[in-house]
Amino acid sequence: MADINPTKRLMSILGLGWLAFGGLGLGLRYAVQVPEVTVIIDQSYCPPAQWETAVVQPYGALYQKSQTNQTKIAQVIVLTDIDQTTLTTIPTPDELGNPFGQAPGAEKLTALQQQFKETVVLKCGS
Repeated sequence: MADINPTKRLMSILGLGWLAFGGLGLGLRYAVQVPEVTVIIDQSYCPPAQWETAVVQPYGALYQKSQTNQTKIAQVIVLTDIDQTTLTTIPTPDELGNPFGQAPGAEKLTALQQQFKETVVLKCGS
């Protein structure tokens, strides 16, 4: 049995090691999925301090989780008494805007929640 060149043997071991490492990384990437949520924001009017604590801060925490890949925000839907708007991009907490208008009916909110598997509803008041 002929001896294999030590350099060649080292390169093949390193190559196989990196190949296994890459395969394991790809396998974990596709096997472990992060939870995906749809955020529904009731944008009806409330005092600015209440809007900040009831909507902006919880959304900021959720947004931060999405930035660290702990969860994924699938879409953000802004709901008012007049209509609902699905935002084209996921806004930062500073881009949420200000509350205005009347609260939408409870049945409208419930119907919207039932359209999606996982939802997070952010609104002022109860």
